[in-house]
Amino acid sequence: MFARIFSRGSARAAARRITADPSAQNYLELARVNASLGRLDDVRRVCEEGLSIHPADADLRRMREGVERLLREDRMRELRRALGDSPRPALWRELCDLYLDAGHARRAEELASEWSVATGAGEALLYRARARTQLFLADRRRDDGRAAFRLLDEAARAMPGAIEPLKMRLSLASRCGAWVEARAALARLLELTPGDPGLEARFRTVSSLAERGGRLDRALREVERTGRLADDQDESERRPACGSVRPRLQSLAADAGVRAAFYVRGGTALVQGPRGATAERMARSVREMVVSSRAAARRLGLGQAVEFVLEGGFGNLHVATAEVGAGAAWTAGPPTHRQREALAALAGDSQLGTEVEA
Repeated sequence: MFARIFSRGSARAAARRITADPSAQNYLELARVNASLGRLDDVRRVCEEGLSIHPADADLRRMREGVERLLREDRMRELRRALGDSPRPALWRELCDLYLDAGHARRAEELASEWSVATGAGEALLYRARARTQLFLADRRRDDGRAAFRLLDEAARAMPGAIEPLKMRLSLASRCGAWVEARAALARLLELTPGDPGLEARFRTVSSLAERGGRLDRALREVERTGRLADDQDESERRPACGSVRPRLQSLAADAGVRAAFYVRGGTALVQGPRGATAERMARSVREMVVSSRAAARRLGLGQAVEFVLEGGFGNLHVATAEVGAGAAWTAGPPTHRQREALAALAGDSQLGTEVEA
């Protein structure tokens, strides 16, 4: 009891400090005091107020994300109990939404399957399609894409006249570059909502793309192979100077035991260490290895490749990959912790340049 009274006094004192000095540290302190009292809603409110003033503060952002996760988990437990007592569409729907918001697509699909078996509702099929679409967009596996389109077909049959399955089909087809499918979805949407100027303009654009190709299976295969969606920003549009790449590679190549360092992005690579024909040959090999390893991971259902290591008499080749680029180091022995961190930073730095040459 005394601890709780003391904490309440600490909360009032922390609130007064914010009035005098609305710094990020003072907001964080008030959020922590509220957390100790179990006031999760107040923690979220304080974090949001602090972030409105200090939007770049990482500690406040982490605190807010943590409390939102706890609140979401509490609500999930409540919904699971309520579904056990009195299952009804609003509860199924909210719990599926929470799973999807949290990135738990497989759990969302399992729950939607239970919903479908229990009620036969077309909306349950739609949520299964949403979950499989989330998996496809995350891992870029062709099988997930096919399943998403199949579930959307089933949802459309179960919900005749509904436009939501068609909108989802249009969005998914456009994202993976299946322009023939996108055109068909748009044509059906225009039948249901004739005269919509936005849909009509989009139909003209998509029709011109469909004339050049874009059938479903080929589009899904291409996404799986490259790991890129049709609406991913083209690398040629991201053209900051590559000055941030070279110093990192030079520093990594200068480390003890490092024989060569590479930065790979799209169809190009930058090399530090070897020169001439050797550098070109090694850069091409590393680039092909990154592409094939990403595709193999997706085909095997392992998700996005993050890092992989080759070991042999030549030493070690350690590769760290991210959505856009990849960093690699050829070392005499296992890479050090510092070298692995440098590779991860190299691969994940969104500000790295694209105009690099082997």
